[in-house]
Amino acid sequence: MSASRVYLSTTIPYVNSKAHLGFALELVQADVLARHHRRTGDEVRLQSGTDDNSLKNVLAAEAAGCRTQDLVAANGRAFAELSGPLALSYDDFIHTSTDPRHRPGAERLWRACEVRGDLYRRDYEGLYCVGCEQFYKPAELTGGRCPEHGTPPERVAERNWFFRLSRYGQQLEELIGSGRLRVEPAARRNEVLAFIRAGLEDISVSRSVDRARGWGIPVPGDASQVIYVWFDALGNYISALGYGTGSDEYRHWWTEADRRIHLVGKGVVRFHAVYWPAILLSAGEPLPTEIAVHDYLTAGGRKLSKSGGAGELADPVELVGRYGTDAVRWLSLIHISEPTRQ
Repeated sequence: MSASRVYLSTTIPYVNSKAHLGFALELVQADVLARHHRRTGDEVRLQSGTDDNSLKNVLAAEAAGCRTQDLVAANGRAFAELSGPLALSYDDFIHTSTDPRHRPGAERLWRACEVRGDLYRRDYEGLYCVGCEQFYKPAELTGGRCPEHGTPPERVAERNWFFRLSRYGQQLEELIGSGRLRVEPAARRNEVLAFIRAGLEDISVSRSVDRARGWGIPVPGDASQVIYVWFDALGNYISALGYGTGSDEYRHWWTEADRRIHLVGKGVVRFHAVYWPAILLSAGEPLPTEIAVHDYLTAGGRKLSKSGGAGELADPVELVGRYGTDAVRWLSLIHISEPTRQ
């Protein structure tokens, strides 16, 4: 079997707080998959980073009484430094607020969608969960609360830029249903297809500068808005390759790669398997080939998160100090899902 070129990425976490073991699970699984492909002779790039341009980060900095950039820098370093205790073999690690590659990439992606006619402005009012950085319909809430965080969303009314997601429903259904865009395991693929078949609505892809507290990447040509954190963050997978700077790495690792694999948690499947491919279709760029979805790591029936709930189990560095790197890596790998093994 001839060698393949494999681009493998983890999601990039908010840095409103320190890392938890649930995210370490994804890092270790990605690292093991990268090591496997390297051992078989494949050419591999393992990409990770931090999602800095989030309102969650701004609010955390306000609560801590410090500047957002200072909190983001400190927590971002802590995430990057997990490579030591967890023995991770990153090839690159991007911080979206400071890496000089990212803003040009986000701006280029925005303009490509704009040229396609897929961006427009309109007034909007909806229920917004800051924890998810996502609008929800009332029917999607559980007892009036966010199904992910268990908190009541806030009602937001403003004028934003919207992306014509509704234009890409049929294409996405065909791509995912045919396996050309592989979403695994099957339960997650069926979940995504059901969401698409229910009818896609256009999504807000900007936030007012006032509500964002001035934090984020300005919308090209509109100083009153910043790019929505998810549009911004998803672009890291290609901005880190120099998509906005003319680097040959974009051609080498994205357009000419044999496999472009995103490892993601089940809570962000919609963003990666629906929004992100639609944005790439709009921009005229290749799609990922595979989206491998893992479940959450739980303790006592509760999801591990940066907000706590499982004591020292939430801190992978402390856990490594107590039990060692191999033990923590093994704990992450016994939860590995079938698509990640391949």
